[in-house]
Amino acid sequence: MREYFLAEKMKNRHTYLQKLMVLMPVAVVCLSAWLATDYFMIDSYNWWYMVLFPSMVALVGASVGNRDKKMGNRTIRVLPVKMGAVWDAKVLYGIQCMGIALLVFLGMTLAVGTWLEHIQQVFPINPSVGEQLLAVVVLFVTSLWQIPFCLLLQQLMGVFPMLLLHMGSYTLLSVELALHPFFMALPGGITARLMCIILKILPNGLVAEPGNVTFTQELLEWRGLPVGIAASALWFVLLWRAGRKWFERQVER
Repeated sequence: MREYFLAEKMKNRHTYLQKLMVLMPVAVVCLSAWLATDYFMIDSYNWWYMVLFPSMVALVGASVGNRDKKMGNRTIRVLPVKMGAVWDAKVLYGIQCMGIALLVFLGMTLAVGTWLEHIQQVFPINPSVGEQLLAVVVLFVTSLWQIPFCLLLQQLMGVFPMLLLHMGSYTLLSVELALHPFFMALPGGITARLMCIILKILPNGLVAEPGNVTFTQELLEWRGLPVGIAASALWFVLLWRAGRKWFERQVER
C-alpha cells in the first residue's frame, strides 16, 4: 500500500494542491480577522467548515481523480497493479491533504486569535484551545466521506459538474439537515450540527443562544456528538467501498 500511496503523492507533487492546502486556510483566517474582527472566532470556523473547507476538499478530489482519468486511465491499466489499491491510495492521499489543511487552519486560528486578544480584542465566543482542538478533530472525522464521494463523482461526471453538485448539495444540506433530529441521515448535515455542540455556532453563523434565528436547545445536546461521529464513519466506509468497487470494474473491464 505504501508504494501506491507514494505513487499518488508523486503524481500530485507539482500541482496546485501543494499551495491549496496552505493558501485556503490562511485566506479564510486572514479575511475573518480583517472583515469581522469582533467575531473572528465565529466567522473563521463558520466560513471554513461551511464553505471554504468543502470547496477545498472538492478541489482535492478533482486533482487526485483527474491525474489518471484525463488519459483514460491508460497509465494504470497497463501496469500490474491492483485497481482497488490504486483507489485506496487516492483516498488516502486526499485524506492527507485534508488533514494538512486542517492543521494549518488550526495553527493560524490559534496564532491570530492570541494576537487579537493581546491587543485587547474581546470575542462574543472564545473557544478554549481544547475546544478548538476537539472541533478540528471532529471536523476531520466528519469530513472523511467527502474524499471518496468527490472522487467518485469526478470519475462519473467530470470536474466541473462534481464541483457544482458537491458544493450545492453540501451548502443546502449542512444548513437544513443540521437543525433536525435526523441530521445524521445524510452526511452533509453532520459537521454543522456537531459544531453547534462544540463551538456553540449555528450553521447560519450566529451564536447558538436563545433568541437567535434557528436556535433550539436540542442543538447543544452532547448526545449528538457520538451519534454524528459514528454516522460519519459509516458514510465514509460505504462511499469508500462503493467507489472502490466501481473503480475496479470500470478500469479493469
